Amino acid sequence: MTIRKVLTSSAMALVLGLGLAAGGSAAIAGGNSASIEQFGKFNQAGGGQSGYGNRMKIKQWGYGNTTISTQDGYGNRTFVGQSGSGNYADTYQRGSRNVTGVAQFGSGHSATTTQTGRGNAVGVIQGGHGNHANTSQHGKGNVAVIVQD
Repeated sequence: MTIRKVLTSSAMALVLGLGLAAGGSAAIAGGNSASIEQFGKFNQAGGGQSGYGNRMKIKQWGYGNTTISTQDGYGNRTFVGQSGSGNYADTYQRGSRNVTGVAQFGSGHSATTTQTGRGNAVGVIQGGHGNHANTSQHGKGNVAVIVQD
């Protein structure tokens, strides 16, 4: 199996998995949650949440990776995982039940995602070096998948 097929399959599983976690009939109650884990040196993470029932998870391994994540609304989900060096991710969600998954492996990647509306999903996986991805979703039910190696 080629690396492209593995990455494509992984991106689809990421989007579908996060979409199932954000959807369904479970009621959203309570506050927001954020989890940040960093291993290595000079990694940075920041952002903010307003609304309720939003979930954010950031994991960074390596050197000099940066994540900025902002959620405004309810029931939004974001996962960012970066391994390597000099990777940058910026996610913005406004609305309800939007899902973002970013995984970057290697070095020098950048991913920027913007979602406004309801029920949008984006998955980005980048391998190798120096890839750039930019997505913007507005409205309802949009899906984007980007895989680069």
